Amino acid sequence: MMKVFKYMMTAGLVLGLFAACKKSDSFLDKRQTESLTEQIVFADSVKTLNFLNDLYAYTGMDLIHNRYTLITSVVGNDYACMEDMTSHSVSYYGDPQASFITGASTSRNYFSNNYYKTYYTKIRAANQYLKKVGGSPLSVSLQQRTKAEARYLRAWYYAQLVRYYGGVMLVGDTIFSDLNAPIQYQRNSYKACIDYIASECDKAAVDLPSVADQQPADYGRITSGMCQALKARMLVTAASPLYNGQPITTDAALQPLICYSATYDVNVWKQAAAACKVLIDQGLYSLYENNSPESRPGYGFWKLFLLRKNSEYITPYMMGNNTNLEGAWFPKSRGGSGWSTPSQNLVDAFGMKNGKNTSDPASGYDARFPYDNRDPRFYNTIIYNQALVYNNSTKKMDPVDIYKTWQGTLTGDGLQAYSTKTGYYSRKMSNDSTGSYSTQSRVYPVIRYAEILLGYAEATNEINGPVSEVYDIVKRIRKRAGIDAGADDSYGLPAGLSQLEMRRIIRNEYEVEFAYEGHWYYDTRRWKTAETTENIPIQGMMVTREQNNSWSYQRITALNAVFLYPKMYFCPFPYDEVNKSNLLLQNPGW
Repeated sequence: MMKVFKYMMTAGLVLGLFAACKKSDSFLDKRQTESLTEQIVFADSVKTLNFLNDLYAYTGMDLIHNRYTLITSVVGNDYACMEDMTSHSVSYYGDPQASFITGASTSRNYFSNNYYKTYYTKIRAANQYLKKVGGSPLSVSLQQRTKAEARYLRAWYYAQLVRYYGGVMLVGDTIFSDLNAPIQYQRNSYKACIDYIASECDKAAVDLPSVADQQPADYGRITSGMCQALKARMLVTAASPLYNGQPITTDAALQPLICYSATYDVNVWKQAAAACKVLIDQGLYSLYENNSPESRPGYGFWKLFLLRKNSEYITPYMMGNNTNLEGAWFPKSRGGSGWSTPSQNLVDAFGMKNGKNTSDPASGYDARFPYDNRDPRFYNTIIYNQALVYNNSTKKMDPVDIYKTWQGTLTGDGLQAYSTKTGYYSRKMSNDSTGSYSTQSRVYPVIRYAEILLGYAEATNEINGPVSEVYDIVKRIRKRAGIDAGADDSYGLPAGLSQLEMRRIIRNEYEVEFAYEGHWYYDTRRWKTAETTENIPIQGMMVTREQNNSWSYQRITALNAVFLYPKMYFCPFPYDEVNKSNLLLQNPGW
């Protein structure tokens, strides 16, 4: 009997096994309750809705700064955000990053193992809701809407599993309850999983309101736009090189489990473009822009993440007021802990304010002053030496001195405790301009409109090359970022780019636009670039104050990363699961 399904098979319903966010009064909170039977749950309207609300609990895990601890209930030094599983960041704590990023993990201890169990548990709970809500006291209209929510949430957890593993077992509406019944546990094809997710999103959308029709009190609940956005994300993924024409194995049995099409098919890109275009044409979402002359460049990009509701969030992850990011990411001098420190690899991805790459002779980049005149998104993502961050002691914006980088040796000034390993700290999505962190009301952007725009630009470029429509979208993204338009109104984009050149620019836009939002791990895999970008040393910057009070900068290696081809393109199915079923095929290399 498969372990995951034993984990899912219970005579009663157990609510509140995990907590999505602490100290939150959001309706998405995990309720800590006693075990309740189906009869009790679905005989009471409040308990019925609480059971549904519990399904939302892990929809934002790619953005949670301590996601690993939350889902494993580990107490101690096992904090990691999704960025820590990439070349973008070095965790202050060792595991789980160290074992994963150096290639030492096995199918017994892979970071995704606990997600496998948890997400299937959520899928089973969604099936229970779909089966039982018809007998609840909820009104017919509320039953219809909440069934659509459960259908979407089931598709969401499948999507997360597919992003990790490729094709997984689709259980349909089945609720496994007989512990002694044999289960033919076998993976469905990757294409079958993607098509199922897209179809379920379409079905759910019919009975859900649009964001324009949603009641204010329901903000954060599933809308038809969220369904379309998830469909678009998964189709863009399916069209990408790893899944479309560039299989990492010649094994005929494995290829269907990890490929949408083993031979390149431009029609998959056309499906992806069409899915993105539906959202664009609806006109219900837009990039959040607030770049008034008196505000700092890229103000809209910074402010976006501090607004509980805005025009860009398609799928928000609801939270109560908190100081989570400031406390986790800021340096000690600003009340933080420096858990996750951005790498020089990420810093190098940011171009200049004129839109040109730092390697371009016309960019104006000067290695002696590496942080001058950069893409404004850099200043809203990275705390670097002499960056201005609110100082609660002086009650004003003061420069941060990063004049020493912790190298793992004890010093007399406390640098061994919560100090940057890379010469940087993160400030993405944080409020760096006030000391009143406790009043910060934020939600996390699970899917935002910028992803749909870039997905459409990426798909269109793959179909037709860099046509004007592609240029226009990249310009819109760069304009909101605060990049200078230039005399030719090109925002640094050269005319006459080839498809390959535009592809590189679009991928760079993904990297800097969505840094610390949990995208880079998945993007480097779907593009099949991880064997390059994730297979090089993760660098930092040693900062030294010279005798004349000037600064000098020297690159250092913060962590030696390894990407083992082909195995690290997909997570391994947990050892215990594979060991119990001859029908469950393990991913390539494992």
